[in-house]
Parts: sequence; C-alpha cells; structure tokens
Amino acid sequence: MAYETLKQMIEESRRIMVFSGMGMIRESGISYFRDEPYAYQIEAEYGVSPEEFLSTAFYTSRPGPFYKFYKQEVLKRRNDAVPNPAHFALARLERQKEQEGGRVTVATRSISSLHGKAGSKNVIEVCGNMFRNTCTNCGKEFSPEYIMESRGIPHCDECQGAIRPGILLAGEMLDNGIVTQVANETEAADMLLVIGTHLDAYMTKRFRQYYLGDRLVLINNETHPTDREANMVIYEKVSDVLPKVIS
Repeated sequence: MAYETLKQMIEESRRIMVFSGMGMIRESGISYFRDEPYAYQIEAEYGVSPEEFLSTAFYTSRPGPFYKFYKQEVLKRRNDAVPNPAHFALARLERQKEQEGGRVTVATRSISSLHGKAGSKNVIEVCGNMFRNTCTNCGKEFSPEYIMESRGIPHCDECQGAIRPGILLAGEMLDNGIVTQVANETEAADMLLVIGTHLDAYMTKRFRQYYLGDRLVLINNETHPTDREANMVIYEKVSDVLPKVIS
C-alpha cells in the first residue's frame, strides 16, 4: 500500500526536490567517517579523529599530515564508491520528469559524486566533491590522480600555488550560491523526498523550512523522533524502495 501511494505521489508531482543523506553512501557499501569502527580505526592509526583531520584548522596548520590522510583515506577510496539502485532510479526519474516538462533536483552531502555517476544532472553537491581540486592562486582544477601522484603537499604545475581539496571542510561556511540554489529549488518543489537521513540532520534541518507543500516523504531504515513531521514515512533501505516505485 505504501509503495502504491508513494508511486502515485511521485507521478502526480511536477517538481521534486531530493535531500540525499549519508545513508545512501552506506547503502553503496562505503563507511562514513563517523561510523564505528571506521572512525576508531582512523584515530588509532593516525592519532587524530576524522573530524579533526577534515577541518579547515588542520588543513591550514598541518597541510603535510592533512594531505597524507586525504590521499590515503579519501582519494584512494574514490573508485570504491559506486552508485546503488536508488541512485539509478533517481536518474531515471529525472529523465522522465524532464520529458513531462518537470524537474528533479538532488541535494547531497556526498563528496563521491554518486548521483552524477548514476546519470543525474541536476545535482547540488553541498559539500563539494573529491574530483575537483583547485589551485588557490590561478583556479586551475586538478584530478584526484594528480593529487595522489604528487609528493607531499601538491602544488599547481603552472603557478606553483597551493591546491585546495574540492570538499567542504569542518569550520567552513557553505557557499552562498549553493545555499540560495538549494533554498530556491526546495521552495519551488511540490514534493520533497528525504532519503537516507532524518529530518533533524544538518542539511535537511537547514533547508526543509523552505518547502511549502504537503508531500514531504521520508525513506530511511532508522527511526528518529522527528519522523512524525513528515507526511509519509517508509522504514526501509532506499535502494530497496525507489527501484520499485520508479520504473
């Protein structure tokens, strides 16, 4: 019954906004930095927590250790992250809605570009991604391969400027352009689909206030006290649900 209701809601919606949470990463078989025991393994090996490593303070004050961690624990795992069936289902839905004159937009905190790899085009990567690393001096972009092959701290091959990782670090503010884009897309949506996270998570809590409709659907395999604020909740894995309701 829930599947049929969700399918009908999707079909009747013209503009769908999707908040894609870290549960989508886990369903692709990738551990999040705050997950146990991965977080403990990192702290035991490096003597620093993942949160401290991936902070602007650590990057600024200790770039050498930062890039050692960034290479070994972030970039080295870039090919391990592959889209799951839910990512592909959303890409199909985007194409379907475009043909009908509608729109599907995905906002995600993932830095692995999984939605893009699956074929989605309207993706807002709130925290950036690991594939676009930029020279702080001239703005030239560098691939993860360039960073991995560099010795120590990577520098631009043209101006020798420092290369900035393409991800949002702890302690940094979200780009104003991204904030405006997510807010505008959410306000324009007639359906808000929150997947792999809960309504009190950082991105959802910050942006769902802009949603004005009555089709707020939550799909997550964990419960949270804020679940009651959604119009519909399905407690299952997103990768099991979406492929069944999006043909």
